[in-house]
Amino acid sequence: MKKISDSAMNIYSQFGEDGIIQEIFNVIGIRSKKCIEFGAWDGFHLSNTANLWTNGWEGVLLEGDFNKYQELLVNVKEYPCVCINAWVGYEGPATLDSILMSNNIMSDIDFLSIDIDGEDYYVFESLTILKPRVISCEYNPTIPPWIELIPAKNNKYFGTSALSLVKLAEQKGYKLISMTDTNCFFVTVEEFDRFNGYELSFEKLYITKYLTYLISGYDGKYVFSRKPVYGFTTPCELGLHGDVYSYKDKV
Repeated sequence: MKKISDSAMNIYSQFGEDGIIQEIFNVIGIRSKKCIEFGAWDGFHLSNTANLWTNGWEGVLLEGDFNKYQELLVNVKEYPCVCINAWVGYEGPATLDSILMSNNIMSDIDFLSIDIDGEDYYVFESLTILKPRVISCEYNPTIPPWIELIPAKNNKYFGTSALSLVKLAEQKGYKLISMTDTNCFFVTVEEFDRFNGYELSFEKLYITKYLTYLISGYDGKYVFSRKPVYGFTTPCELGLHGDVYSYKDKV
């Protein structure tokens, strides 16, 4: 059966997200023609929304770094974009809901890209008002996708497992329809049945090529199955979602 990811294509995106987004909206149609992305960087670099707002969509682009924000303003001045200099978090006035409300931006949104290289799970979890029709959210592809792993807060560069995101999305009224090397794509349950002609099984969608195994001998010595994708320094103080235990304690 065909997958939505069969349409993967990059114009500005990194792992085929541009083509996947296009295919999703070919299926469900476009309504508001509005999209949101953070951190937007300079507007174009590895963007999941640039292919939209350069083609008539309205973009809401958030970037916390002031210098990058200045680049962003220059780069998108010819396009229908609202730029906001803000770091998006998951508590208080830093939540996306709060930032958008303070800027009078809470109308219907077709697409939201959550991609901050770490605490994406908690940002997604913090959404209580905003209800985009389609959401892409970053996960850590070095974590086996079939396990639940949610790092404790303030592990800014660790990320979460794909399964943890899928379960969170379901709690919020979304269903998984596609995956790339680093992003899960979700649609509202109301739109989900439109994808009956596609492979939607999580086990057929997830990607395992980034997995590295730690293999232990009977004497307690261990070896990696290969060099870890993002390198290796020392065991980190991970703390699983409520500090159940730390990775360092287990290694």
